[in-house]
Amino acid sequence: MTAVRSCAVRLTVTIAILASVSLAQIQDTKDGNKEFSRLCMVSWLFTPYEVRSNFSVSLLFRQAPLPGIRVVLSPSEELADERGRRRVSVTAVTDSSGAAHFLAVPIGKYTAGAKNGLFFPSNEVTVHSEGEFAAEISIEWPLEALAVQTLRGRLLSPSQGADAERPLRFATVELVDLRSSRVIETQHTVADGSYGFSTVDPGLYVVRVIPPAVDKKKVPASGDLAIELDRSAEQSSIPEVKVLQSDCAGVQLSQRDATAKWER
Repeated sequence: MTAVRSCAVRLTVTIAILASVSLAQIQDTKDGNKEFSRLCMVSWLFTPYEVRSNFSVSLLFRQAPLPGIRVVLSPSEELADERGRRRVSVTAVTDSSGAAHFLAVPIGKYTAGAKNGLFFPSNEVTVHSEGEFAAEISIEWPLEALAVQTLRGRLLSPSQGADAERPLRFATVELVDLRSSRVIETQHTVADGSYGFSTVDPGLYVVRVIPPAVDKKKVPASGDLAIELDRSAEQSSIPEVKVLQSDCAGVQLSQRDATAKWER
């Protein structure tokens, strides 16, 4: 198990380096099309886990266990096994130690996430019937949560020409309780791209951004931003967020940092 974790850490570091290089290139261009194509180069890179059919997934945030999270393993390859039986999602709820226990999971590849599509930073799981594979994997989730005093922010979209960004109007913004995956509030951005929630209870949340639909026949894509509401946080509100959309990577969110640069 130690070897598996070590491999996962090395791969995570490699992915972080690739992402930082690509996103640095993104920051140097104002061309939306180039931005999207570079985004696609590093999208959907995950840390793979190799496990046996009986295993557990431990969820931690800053080394503290996250109980009561429904972990969902969704089939990520063929929808039927070799016998023609339909493959279905498998779920388990984390206990007081933050561990979700899975028993007799059918072999195959899965995508791990929480209820309502909240994905983990490391979420590619392959289940094997035999061999020396991990019986336990640990996932830090969310990988990073932005600590703020209030749940207010502003959304921007990339543009070409003299202005690098423009306000993203009429976008739907949902506030989701990270532990229960329940939508607490729903707001829409106004003319300047701003939004705000009335929730004041400290805790872990997800700000889910759903841009205005271009094709009403398609299910709208969304991007998630993990937020920790903390009255003692240094930042008073959520930094400006640029919303990037592409066919391959879906909706990606970039934050403006203290030096006015964009970071993922």
